[in-house]
Amino acid sequence: MATYYIDNILGIDENDGLSENSPKKDYHNIDIKGGDTVLFKCGSFYRAKLDNINGEEGRPITYSSYGEGQKPTFCGSVDTLSNPDIWAEEEKNIWVTEAVTDEEACNVIFNNTELFGTLCWEKCDLQNQGDYYDNMFGTRLFDKPLKPGHKIYMYSQANPGVFYDHIEMSVYGKRTLGNAACHNIIDGLRFINSGVHGLAGENVVDFTVKNCDFENIGGCTWNYQRRIRLGNGVECWNGAEDVTVTDCYFYNIYDSGVTHQGGAECRPANNVHFDNNIFVKCGMGAYEQRDLMPKYATFNNNVCLLAGEGFSKQGEKQLPRMSEVWPMPMGHHVFLWRIMKATEGGKLEIKNNIFSGAPIGASIYSIIYRCAEAQVDLEGNIYGTPNEDELAARWDGKDFKDFEEYKNAGFEKEAKCEKIDISKYLK
Repeated sequence: MATYYIDNILGIDENDGLSENSPKKDYHNIDIKGGDTVLFKCGSFYRAKLDNINGEEGRPITYSSYGEGQKPTFCGSVDTLSNPDIWAEEEKNIWVTEAVTDEEACNVIFNNTELFGTLCWEKCDLQNQGDYYDNMFGTRLFDKPLKPGHKIYMYSQANPGVFYDHIEMSVYGKRTLGNAACHNIIDGLRFINSGVHGLAGENVVDFTVKNCDFENIGGCTWNYQRRIRLGNGVECWNGAEDVTVTDCYFYNIYDSGVTHQGGAECRPANNVHFDNNIFVKCGMGAYEQRDLMPKYATFNNNVCLLAGEGFSKQGEKQLPRMSEVWPMPMGHHVFLWRIMKATEGGKLEIKNNIFSGAPIGASIYSIIYRCAEAQVDLEGNIYGTPNEDELAARWDGKDFKDFEEYKNAGFEKEAKCEKIDISKYLK
């Protein structure tokens, strides 16, 4: 088992990479094997995905960091939009560029996350500062290449490259910023500006993510006709066994912070733990459980704030935003849906979380069959003082606007309602 040190600024590929004093510049030319560790220098910035590979049973591969400074960052956006020379004013306040990228636009980030652009589904809807439109929205979802003539349009009172200090555009790219790979540990890394997902994979086994940051994730077009987009922080598709996501920070996620879901071959998740994380501004939910109840999963000791806020609701002509369940509310802390039966021996714990701020949705929103709800163990969650029109929960087919009514219904043991100071949880 070897430990490799990677420094993309001062590293040299001819080095052996086996110490901090002889780091390699690139990790792709290393024969990484089960049990190895790959350490990236703090302060490193990669405008690319983490190409992590499967380890071996009992010999996971660890991807982590060394040194001091900001966590090594893997970024899914392009920054060439900041150049005024690429923009031309096609008509008053409508600017166009053809030179920016051969990838579909998913999100636009101005001035280093100070502002976010508003996606417009039609060019004629460009009316406000920062509105943007891609003339090939929806092309890349099935990995089709873009056709010639790809253009990005933006509404701006002046050349966008002059009006804004900096412009980043999240693109479809490789669909993820890293793989939810089997027999992997990802520790202390940062994933930002993905056009689709942060970390995602299919039939995931023995996968641990800890001390990582996920920021500005998602926004790609899922269904152009229905005006629906997508993007999750950590997604396990079809299978998830022995998966842990802990002590991570999720900020501004288009859909869900963490989720297990799947298609026709989906199997119940088992021994999956999404615990001790902070979720801020997740557009669909901090935690989304879809399709099947898990054999055993936990969502415990998390802090979930401002559900449904962030860039995911920008540009919606009405709220709730468009989704597969529209016009039902969207923007919850926990969202359980599309589950029509119980799982034999199944159990989902949702315990000791802090929920605060879900102005468009609910802290817990369940539209699953009652036999599946019976496998959920709710206990000790703290609900922030709701606004007058805010739901505390939807459970057993009923909306509970009044927390006391929800508490007295007896679905949850030791539930509390308190005023939450969200500022102490924000970075």
